[in-house]
Amino acid sequence: NESIVVVCAADNNYAMPLAVTMRSTIDNLQDNCKIFFYVIDGGITAVNQQKILKSLPLERCEVEFIQIPNSVVEKITAAHQSASAHLSASRPDYVSIASFYRLLLPELLPNQIEKVIYLDSDLAVEGDLSELWQADMGENYLLAVRDTWIPCISSPTGRLNYQKLGLDPDAAYFNSGVLVINLKKWRDNQFSEKVLKYFTQNLEFIGLYDQGLLNVLLVGKWGQLDPQWNFNVTSFYDYSLSCYLSWTDSQSFYPEEIYNRLVSNAQIIHFISDKPWISTQCPSRANFFKYVDKTQWSGWRITIWRRLWRKLVPSRSKSIDWI
Repeated sequence: NESIVVVCAADNNYAMPLAVTMRSTIDNLQDNCKIFFYVIDGGITAVNQQKILKSLPLERCEVEFIQIPNSVVEKITAAHQSASAHLSASRPDYVSIASFYRLLLPELLPNQIEKVIYLDSDLAVEGDLSELWQADMGENYLLAVRDTWIPCISSPTGRLNYQKLGLDPDAAYFNSGVLVINLKKWRDNQFSEKVLKYFTQNLEFIGLYDQGLLNVLLVGKWGQLDPQWNFNVTSFYDYSLSCYLSWTDSQSFYPEEIYNRLVSNAQIIHFISDKPWISTQCPSRANFFKYVDKTQWSGWRITIWRRLWRKLVPSRSKSIDWI
């Protein structure tokens, strides 16, 4: 009957998707489990915080919004802006400053919490997280799913100077959207401090923001989860497309029998690229909206007027969409 501790990080642009991640997690959790959510708040409005809370069965969970100290926000913002200037124009624009907050979890969470599940805020959870919670951590800093597009440190899309860093080119590379984190080990080894120090000194070697940082510093120090726990719908909604998008351009990263299992039995669906609240062509968007309709955003759909508004007023449309 131990409570499962889940951490998410979001700004106001991700208020509704965050509610979906949290509601879907509870709906698929076994009945005798309770969950404690820590939400690292990157600027969620009071109105949307209340909508998130009203979207959840609070008899089965507790929620705490964590405010980031201004000094930490300023430090991450400056580093983020500096890193953005060094990265290529093709970097993913949807990565926000909030994604860096997971690097500071040992400092943001109470010391008695020694393990957490970290979830991105663009997920639909279809499996029982108690299975993930019970996974054997061993001596690993974290558990994760190997990335589909960047399976190895030397993969071109990883944008890591692995030769100069002295890394094994065949070392596995993980996606950071779903993590089981050994917070005690992070604290004991002052890992957060090492990450921030590396970030400021090696900007030219870092791609994909905090995911790249974690992969550089944790080569050989993380354990692999079954890919069903972080299923990339962009890569896998069609097997021939997954072959096309793979790092070899000739075969899928996973054999076809594993691919078929993932399509039919994904435990966590990750909308890595196409977002169902933005694109009407997003694969598995039905999985997302079935949980939207269980939240305070019930009935919300992307419409032609919302798409037009996003194009005409891009600086305001993301947050206004949730009202």
